[in-house]
Amino acid sequence: MRKLALALSILMLLAAAGCGGDKGINETGYSDEPLVDREGNKLDSADAERLYKSAREFMVSNDPQRALRLYAEVQARFPFSPYAAQSEMESVAAHYKAQQYEAAVSAADRFIKQRPRNAHIDYIYYLRGLSNYDRNDAGLLGGDPDKRDTRFLEQSFTDFNLLVENYPQSVYRKDAQLHMIEIRNRLAEFEINIAEYYLRRRAYVAASRRAEGVLKRFQGSDSVPRALEIMEESYARLGLTDLSEDARAILQASYPNYILHRDEFYRQRAGEAPRYELPEPGADATSGEQLAPQAAEQAE
Repeated sequence: MRKLALALSILMLLAAAGCGGDKGINETGYSDEPLVDREGNKLDSADAERLYKSAREFMVSNDPQRALRLYAEVQARFPFSPYAAQSEMESVAAHYKAQQYEAAVSAADRFIKQRPRNAHIDYIYYLRGLSNYDRNDAGLLGGDPDKRDTRFLEQSFTDFNLLVENYPQSVYRKDAQLHMIEIRNRLAEFEINIAEYYLRRRAYVAASRRAEGVLKRFQGSDSVPRALEIMEESYARLGLTDLSEDARAILQASYPNYILHRDEFYRQRAGEAPRYELPEPGADATSGEQLAPQAAEQAE
């Protein structure tokens, strides 16, 4: 009886907490507490420009959560103002800065769907690529995420590829290309990990097929020489001497330094690493200067 009473008490407390959880939430989905700027001045009756500029101040001071609330207020209260589109765009950056990667991807998807001809749509594709890239982190499970799941990396590659192919003049194109190179190497390494697992299990047919897939899908990646090694060994174990010798010959001809000095080989091929700092939200695609809110709206 006591256990039943205790259980009922806990359920009542949880229900009360659930009911109270929505208290103070306005139509934007954020707290209904008084809106204030960085100096603590109330913004309840502020116009769109002041709300937007206050949000930008929070972004500059690395407080994306407060910026998100003000961006949402601009969009909810002034949906037809020139600041609404800019706030919507910078909300994607704010979610990313707050490490809310799933929310950043959702916000980017909405922006792309609603404003596909925006002059700075390349910036949104870039942010979506970064967000999907960082969604592939280890998270709560720990360990190497590339050995568990690569779907976010693959989506990130698609996002960056759309940017590179469709917006050749974009200021973000170079960094997108660098990310694509890194992602390709990581995806190839994922396949190599599986191939090596099969090799250890003496599943030589499966190992050779995975290695062959690396050559077909990720030509030019850092994992190609290792794939050739796996093919050579797998074919030899299967008694396919000619194929084994062919793989060895290709490896020696194409990657002579790999066989002699593997560590040095990978070091030399590391190349230029992608940068990971977030570009200035709303940066102009040609000058890198801050984009005026009016410009983003007129460009559509």
